[in-house]
Amino acid sequence: MIKNIVFDMGNVLIRYAPADFIQTFTSNAEDQKLLLNEIFYADEWQQYDRGTITKEEIIKNASKRLPEKLHASVSEVMDMWYKEMTPISAMEDILKRLKASGYHLYLFSNVSQDFHQFKHIIPGLEYFDGLFLSSDWKSIKPEEEIYQNFFTHFDLEPSECFFVDDLAVNIESAAAFGMKGHVFDGNIPALKTHFKKVGITI
Repeated sequence: MIKNIVFDMGNVLIRYAPADFIQTFTSNAEDQKLLLNEIFYADEWQQYDRGTITKEEIIKNASKRLPEKLHASVSEVMDMWYKEMTPISAMEDILKRLKASGYHLYLFSNVSQDFHQFKHIIPGLEYFDGLFLSSDWKSIKPEEEIYQNFFTHFDLEPSECFFVDDLAVNIESAAAFGMKGHVFDGNIPALKTHFKKVGITI
């Protein structure tokens, strides 16, 4: 029986769209591509989520790869990247209903320590029983280690958990441990249907 519902954050509880955000810095399509590739899509971003690199190191490394005209933008992007994110407000009612039905709720996200600067925008954060941030554990989804640490830290039985994440690879890794899940694409009715299918009352 499922007792615990586990939620990813980006594009599940809040909208995360770096390509849209970058457009606020420059209207030049090539410069937008450069900033995206050398900041958000670079290896350093995963290290940032892992908690093994600092903001200053990202700025330094990305600047080395970018033309001088974009150096100032790199620092601005790293200071402001999370400020354009918005809550997926419909999820708050989902969380409220699940909590009222007696489920334990957990946040399980690949995210840097910047999380503490924007956590106030996460809908229904007060309903969560536990927060599990990749940068606290120096590992990221879909790595096996982070799932094991998650289950151990909260003393959870994987088969009693259900995972909602926007990336299929993360759901697949969870399934290897016995935690079923749903790949969320923004479709709330589809999520509710899957909940019902696996016996989750909402």
